[in-house]
Amino acid sequence: MDAELEAKVIKRFIVDRKQERYLTLIQAEKTRSKFTNALAHFSSQLKDFEEIKKNEWKVLEEKLKNLGNPTDCYVISENGEIDARRMNVELALRESIGHGFGTLVVFGDANLVYYEGEGPSDRWISRTVK
Repeated sequence: MDAELEAKVIKRFIVDRKQERYLTLIQAEKTRSKFTNALAHFSSQLKDFEEIKKNEWKVLEEKLKNLGNPTDCYVISENGEIDARRMNVELALRESIGHGFGTLVVFGDANLVYYEGEGPSDRWISRTVK
């Protein structure tokens, strides 16, 4: 688990009223699951994100191109198979999109974050941090 990167994501992209709680939860493996379980219905807790209303692959491709096409990313997910792993971008997205698990896919040093919610079409992308 990359606690430093996860803390950065929480501070940059989670609404202020929830930050302290989530920062506390991720500090211990025992309580971290309370944070990842909350990801299923998380879009109301995101800040500086825009909803993806069309083809998420095309939106992601464009955003990633602007980031210099990173080849890997970090995943925070209620899906234990991919949670807390650094993965190839394409594999991480294939394992996240459409699987019904709340997931945050983090690119770079939390320069860009993709959110996939539990429900269909619950997809969001952060505004790029430079």
